[in-house]
Amino acid sequence: MKKTFVVFLLTAFCFVSQAQISIPKIDTKSVSSAALKDFVKPPAIGDIGKTAGSIVDMLGSKLSLPASVKPQLLDAVSGFLTSKKPLTALAETNPAGYLAKFNPLQQGLFGKLKGILGADAFTKMLGLKPSGSNVAGNVLSNLFY
Repeated sequence: MKKTFVVFLLTAFCFVSQAQISIPKIDTKSVSSAALKDFVKPPAIGDIGKTAGSIVDMLGSKLSLPASVKPQLLDAVSGFLTSKKPLTALAETNPAGYLAKFNPLQQGLFGKLKGILGADAFTKMLGLKPSGSNVAGNVLSNLFY
């Protein structure tokens, strides 16, 4: 009976600890005026392969990721950047339209990254979001804006 109870508690603890980290909620149905007010122009994406490689290298070093995770991470980031690249021109002319299309892409990427990185590393990655004057020069801006 004690073993069953201990197994139950450990299983419950695992589920509760995983549930504590969630993907940021993004309203994909409407873009609020607050989101437009805080709109940050996305950085231009040049060579997708080089940009994705730079992102993976930076995440690898900042999050101390094992080499075995990097190929999956590179695939996810490359796919995201390939889908995002045509949208960056829309950011110039229609920020609301850009956000309406970008937010679901980002939500999908973050879901993949959470699975690849694990909850702890994913949370640390969210903390690396560039802000202020650091947005334009930081390669991680491609994931967040």
